[in-house]
Amino acid sequence: MNGKYAVIKNNFVENLIVCAPEQVEEMEAALNATLMDAAPLDMAIGDFYNGEQWTRNVDGVQTPLPIGDNRAVSEAIAILEGRITNVDE
Repeated sequence: MNGKYAVIKNNFVENLIVCAPEQVEEMEAALNATLMDAAPLDMAIGDFYNGEQWTRNVDGVQTPLPIGDNRAVSEAIAILEGRITNVDE
């Protein structure tokens, strides 16, 4: 079954691709990059590995992944994406 993989270069997720697990090694060679299963951390383009953990820039702050586990961060992202519109000013 195909999976979603993060294409990693220089500790940054540069792209996301879908391929079969048996194609990962071939794709890594073709892309000159490391592929990592994107699902467990819900990785996105621009995510960064700081040497200790994966992070995502959320409104200018490097936030550790998975951010879905943090209710405040999840709410902030929903507001930024327009999924929550009834926000007190």
